[in-house]
Amino acid sequence: MSVFRDLPMLPVVIIAGVLLSLSVDGFASVPNAQNIMRQLSVILIAVSAETLVLLIGGIDLSIGAIIGLASICGAFVMHATDSAVLGFLACLAVGAAVGAINGFGIARLGIQPFIMTFGTLLTVRALGFLITGGRSVGKLPKVLLEAGRMNFLGIPLVFVVGLCVCAVIGFMLSRTAFGQKIYLTGSNPRGASFSGINVKRLTFLIYAISGFLGGLAAFVFMMRLGSASPTAGDPLLLQIIGAVVLGGTALTGGEGGILRSVTGALLIAMIVKGLEILGAQFWDQMIVIGVLTALGSALGSWQSRRRISGKSP
Repeated sequence: MSVFRDLPMLPVVIIAGVLLSLSVDGFASVPNAQNIMRQLSVILIAVSAETLVLLIGGIDLSIGAIIGLASICGAFVMHATDSAVLGFLACLAVGAAVGAINGFGIARLGIQPFIMTFGTLLTVRALGFLITGGRSVGKLPKVLLEAGRMNFLGIPLVFVVGLCVCAVIGFMLSRTAFGQKIYLTGSNPRGASFSGINVKRLTFLIYAISGFLGGLAAFVFMMRLGSASPTAGDPLLLQIIGAVVLGGTALTGGEGGILRSVTGALLIAMIVKGLEILGAQFWDQMIVIGVLTALGSALGSWQSRRRISGKSP
């Protein structure tokens, strides 16, 4: 079926869901499903950002650190103004600013994406610890916490926000000229340049958008947990990159999409939740995610070689 060809991880998600429901007590319950959706809310937004970056042949290792710093800045603004709206704008501004720095370094200065974003990760994380002393920031406006607990037809509002972001990015990629430029640039940067695409400008914009989405993810994080932390996004980095790669977005760029990344994120979220119920430690979960990411990358490389050789994957 074409849907399984377009979403190679979908059958795995279905099988994993069935097996976990049968083998883990409490997994197939409404409260657990809502918990998974709440956990996915931040990840879906960050996955959208990482997908855009990978599609142009880059990588953003700083997305988790951006979430942490943006959440701190947003929390401080809310403390000073008692305004969730101003805190929201602060999160977006900080995220976009850090993303723009990444974009400038990569597009204009020619720094390799891995090196640039890794340096940003270290710098931004250190800045967050310097500002807060490594402590979380609580006592956020009540309206923010109430919104974070709201459900829409039984579905957490924060999860709806994440889905809406995925829908917007998915539409942009599949239905706009800007999306076509992203795929062309990732597939063949030199060819994209010859066809009139300003590759440097596009690269800058994508990293700025990635940071912007990181800021949005930071605000949703505060809605969900009611606090900000310099380490807010650190545990999520492996899940974010793992979800995108596992879903089938190529590390080499030009191939993949939001729906694929969503299936990868859903698979990882279900497995992590199943392991939590079984009492697995955090590092045990990270080992499983790391192995899945490696297997997903290997499978993607194999499928790419099959397509290049003219065979059906």
